Amino acid sequence: MHPRPSPPPGSPTSKTSLELDLAGYERLTRDVRPLLGIDLAQYRPQQVWRRVIGFAAANGCPTPDELVVKARKDAALRSAFMDMLTINVSEFFRNAEVWERFASQVVKPLVASQATVRVWSAGCSSGYEPYTIAMLFREASPTVRLQMLATDLDEKILTVGRAGRYTEGLMAGVSPARRARFFTPIEGGHEVKPEIRALVRFARHDLLKDPMGSGFDVIACRNVVIYFTDDAKAKLYCGFMGALRPGGTLLIGGTESIFGAREIGLVAMSPGYYGRPPLTGKY
Repeated sequence: MHPRPSPPPGSPTSKTSLELDLAGYERLTRDVRPLLGIDLAQYRPQQVWRRVIGFAAANGCPTPDELVVKARKDAALRSAFMDMLTINVSEFFRNAEVWERFASQVVKPLVASQATVRVWSAGCSSGYEPYTIAMLFREASPTVRLQMLATDLDEKILTVGRAGRYTEGLMAGVSPARRARFFTPIEGGHEVKPEIRALVRFARHDLLKDPMGSGFDVIACRNVVIYFTDDAKAKLYCGFMGALRPGGTLLIGGTESIFGAREIGLVAMSPGYYGRPPLTGKY
């Protein structure tokens, strides 16, 4: 989720109405859990409250309580409510320097030493990140067996990822050479070629409550947890550490950091990169 500009003073969502109502947030948490399957108790209340107040006003609801009542009856509003709470702004090869470093520091060593590589894109949104990773692995090796799991909470955006069809406006980060190699032109945009789509398995997963699996060489979770509480983040990063194989790499956002990383078994390697130490020594 990403913050949006605050409304002007005097609007239906001005500063006074945006102040956190703890009782109201408790009701919202209670009601949203069965309605959308999201546990807002794991999110930072003030930030979420501001977003919900703004979304409610934009949809003709003076309060979050009225928004919930309306969303129970209106499937389209319910879907939009879910999108608002889970949306992640992304694009192919977002922050190009990150992916250049990823290709040289992570991808190349893996394909040089392993025939099979397991990667998890956690909070994959509409598929930009997992397809970016798949393209980088295929560029590094035509034969490496990539097992890519791409997960998100929102089934609607997972459907977009599975289809692999993107409008021209969403292709800004893809070079002409990569477009030619990995995409097929279609009316109104481009489609990821079947051989790349076949490398990625999309599945619904709740990072805050579902099992995480194990044995991943790489876990990527960039700019996903910015609204999680500190306790929720700590639990999540402990889970990621356990899901990585010894010697595996965790990629998070370049402006994010893991406080107490060493206490949970992770080592900071460079901005945005953490590793689980190998069994035979240190990084």
